[in-house]
Amino acid sequence: MCAGGGVTGAVYEIGCLRALQDLLDRSVLDLDLYVGVSGGAFVASLLANGVTPADMYDEVVGGPRRPLGVGGAPLFRLGVGELLRRSARLPRFARGVLAALWSGERRGVADLALSIFELLPAGLLDNSGVRDLLARLFAMPGRTDSFAALRRELYIVAVDLDRGTAVAFGEKGRRQAPISQTVQASTALPGLYRPVRIAGRDYVDGGVKKTAHVNLAIRHGADLVICINPLVPIRNEAVKGPLHGPLSDKGVTYVLDQALRLMLHGRMQYGMERYKAEHPEVDILLVEPAAHDLRMFSYNIMRYSARRELAEHGYRSVLATFAKRRRDYARVLARHGIGLRAAPPARPHGPRHHGSAVARSLAAELDRLGSLLGDTAR
Repeated sequence: MCAGGGVTGAVYEIGCLRALQDLLDRSVLDLDLYVGVSGGAFVASLLANGVTPADMYDEVVGGPRRPLGVGGAPLFRLGVGELLRRSARLPRFARGVLAALWSGERRGVADLALSIFELLPAGLLDNSGVRDLLARLFAMPGRTDSFAALRRELYIVAVDLDRGTAVAFGEKGRRQAPISQTVQASTALPGLYRPVRIAGRDYVDGGVKKTAHVNLAIRHGADLVICINPLVPIRNEAVKGPLHGPLSDKGVTYVLDQALRLMLHGRMQYGMERYKAEHPEVDILLVEPAAHDLRMFSYNIMRYSARRELAEHGYRSVLATFAKRRRDYARVLARHGIGLRAAPPARPHGPRHHGSAVARSLAAELDRLGSLLGDTAR
């Protein structure tokens, strides 16, 4: 299963999957089911549709390419319509502020700021381009945008905003929506992207409820779960280099990033301990960066310009982890009929210049994503 982690997390997961493809004697396309959450939903939907990790990896790190037969559209769009509708409230808001001032009512800066926030839309951006991209890719021969038509099970997790519950699209009774639309819902980070309405209900990022939904895979019969989790907090006291010293000295973005990672990883650790206690018959292999991994912490989760470094880093980190624990991993995998190959090279071969049309289209759209996000870095 692929957990959340924004754009950089998805790229890291692609590198990890490429390494697993080289390490295991079974293709990761031959697994029984796939679970995707947030950015991991994008990757899982491609796997379930037969897009190989090699194609994903090669095209992500290989630079821009023109798509073949697939038109381009922005992945993320400014929600102009919603902004205009909200701006209609401005005169009423201004009259209320003036009335309060005229009457002598004292309102603090915090109260005024909160009132201004009420004028903002439910999300600054519209991520419908994610849906449009995947819909075009899945319309190609051999692909499908229907859960029911997939050869392998796929579950995409999003959170019902009004009910506060996690929903697994792809489960019985939840297969009507197109895969592309459910991925859009699972990647709708609250505040940044508008909630996605499916069958009259609003959904947001699947990571809001849980970082990973391992229990979903177990519930559907998995006895071996390979979970890739890109987000871990930095162990800053062990770091030498640019981050040496207190994180609070680096600015608010570092503090908020570390706090988010601590919260998400804490939930992940609690969940793993619980699954092991409740399901001792299930083996869980957790693939994630080390606590002193400066490279993964240094990039904003929405930064795409570092895709080559992050994909290669994901590849090398999995090789290093398997090399260190090869005997343990080999024993666990053998219980499920999976063997380990000899260690592959430290980095994969360069991009193939004749990848599939799906891979080339994916690369072109991801490059578009990088330019649209402005490659914001710290």
